[in-house]
Amino acid sequence: MRLVGRTAKKMQNRRNRLKGFRLYSVMRFLITVLALALIALPASAMSLKDFNAKPEKEQTAYVADFIDKMTTDLRAKNPERAQQIRTWFARKQDGKPLSQGFERFLVETIALEDLAKEGKVDLSKIQVEGVLVKIVKDKFPPQPKN
Repeated sequence: MRLVGRTAKKMQNRRNRLKGFRLYSVMRFLITVLALALIALPASAMSLKDFNAKPEKEQTAYVADFIDKMTTDLRAKNPERAQQIRTWFARKQDGKPLSQGFERFLVETIALEDLAKEGKVDLSKIQVEGVLVKIVKDKFPPQPKN
């Protein structure tokens, strides 16, 4: 049985409004999620200048978190290499308070600080992550593809 006249038009208008409201709600939800994601995610890169201003415990935690993320990403392609990198940064050397990886990182950052004192580099433009990736690539060079 078909509705006739004004009743049919009212029903059609209500359905269109509901469809529009659902679409509007979905769009509003997606925009809210995107905004929260952008606000909630901290900047992933930190300059050496900002890094040096942090307490030692926060510096260690920051380096450990980055190494963890880097090796987690690498584990899918090369689990052995990921474990080698993790061990290089985690295992303390006999008779020394630091691991080889962290010791190498400190050597590199001290060298960069010396260059900054001479005015040759700007620590606010050098990222901690870049230094870490460099020392990892120096220690574990990428294997050539056959």
